[in-house]
Amino acid sequence: MKNVSTRLLMACAALGVAGGMLFTAHAWVGALTVNTIPFLYGLTMGIYFLPGTLAQVLFRRPGVALLTTGLAGLVASPFQLIGFQALLISLAVGVAQELPFVVSGYRYWKRWVFWVAGLAYGLLVTGAAFGILRGGELSALGATLVVISFFISPPIFTAVALWLADALAKAGVARGLRRSEARPLPTDPTESTGK
Repeated sequence: MKNVSTRLLMACAALGVAGGMLFTAHAWVGALTVNTIPFLYGLTMGIYFLPGTLAQVLFRRPGVALLTTGLAGLVASPFQLIGFQALLISLAVGVAQELPFVVSGYRYWKRWVFWVAGLAYGLLVTGAAFGILRGGELSALGATLVVISFFISPPIFTAVALWLADALAKAGVARGLRRSEARPLPTDPTESTGK
């Protein structure tokens, strides 16, 4: 995150604090539903991908997902039943969100990349949840509901992040902070340095 402006840091911090509040609410509601209505809990798991995806769509800059999600985890950790493990989980989510864009050197921010990433996160979350909730011990219907709910949750929250980012961009929140959707890769090594 070279040349990060104070304004960008403050914008990510605001998104992180809002995300931390959502994480905290989700943790307390989740504690009540995870053992009683696990598919409902699954439908809301994608909320952990919301702040980072929102920051990425809004600003299109390297590291904003990790920064925003990490701040959200830091804000939420003191209020979580699992304590500061929540921060580690948030940082892991932030790293996962950065990976699809690291591949392109943070030069390619097309919408379909976010959708594919959301589906990949859905697979990741589903696998983890199936193991944690002992999906093999559930009835066929229960296991199916768990798999579907956990799988569709990250794409649902990707859609929410895309919608919110568009609304915030129209309101001018990203003015001066947002990079273009696609920056061409330099063909000549001297082009990137300006020499």
